[in-house]
Amino acid sequence: MKTFVVRSGVLAGSAALALATVPPAAAHVGVDAPDAAKGGWSTLSFRVPTESDTARTTGLTVTFPKGVTFEFVSTRTKPGWKVTKIEDRSVTWTAEPGAGIAPGEFDVFDLRVGPLPTDTDTLVFPATQTYSDGSSVAWDQPTEEGAEEPERPAPVVTLADAGEGGHGSHGAQTTDDSSDAADDDSEGVDGWLVGGIAVLALAVGVLGASLVRRRSRSS
Repeated sequence: MKTFVVRSGVLAGSAALALATVPPAAAHVGVDAPDAAKGGWSTLSFRVPTESDTARTTGLTVTFPKGVTFEFVSTRTKPGWKVTKIEDRSVTWTAEPGAGIAPGEFDVFDLRVGPLPTDTDTLVFPATQTYSDGSSVAWDQPTEEGAEEPERPAPVVTLADAGEGGHGSHGAQTTDDSSDAADDDSEGVDGWLVGGIAVLALAVGVLGASLVRRRSRSS
C-alpha cells in the first residue's frame, strides 16, 4: 500500500509539473469541427480559455471568413450569455452581470453553419476575446504552413472533401454498404429458418418410421 501511495504521488507531481510547463500559446482560442466537409453543414465549437490571472472572460466575437456567406447560422443556447448576430459578418457572446469564464477555466461556444463552401480547404475565423478589466485579445494572426505558430493564431477549420466519412450533407444518409449488409443479414436469417425446418421434418419422418415398425412387430 505504501508503495502505491508513493508512486501515485510521483505520478501526480509529474502531471502537475507537465501542466505547469505548457507554454501559454497552447491555451489559445481554438475551434473544433470534426464534421466539417465541403458543401455540408457543421457545428463549430470554439474553445475559450481565460489566460488572465485576475480577470474573467466576458465576451467573445467570432468573425466569419472573408468572402464566405453562410445561408444558415444558428447558436446554441448558453445560460448566462447574450448572443448578438450580425448577418454575414460575425457572432458575439456577451456575459451577463456576474457571469463569465473565471481565471484558469475555459468554456465552449457552439455555432451551427452551412452550407460550407466547396472551393477552399480551410476557413479562418478571427476571434476577439474581452475581459472584465476592459482588456481584449485579438486571435487573428494567420498560421502559415511550415512556419511556427504565431502568438495569437486565428481559429482555423479544415474542410474534408464532400462525402468523406459520411460528411457533406445536412442529414443522415443510407449507404450502399449498409443496404448490402442488411441483405446479407436477411439471407442469413432465411437460410437458418430453411435449415431448421428441414431438420424438423427429418426428425418427424424418423419418428413416424419408428412407430410404424413397432406396430408391425406388435401385430
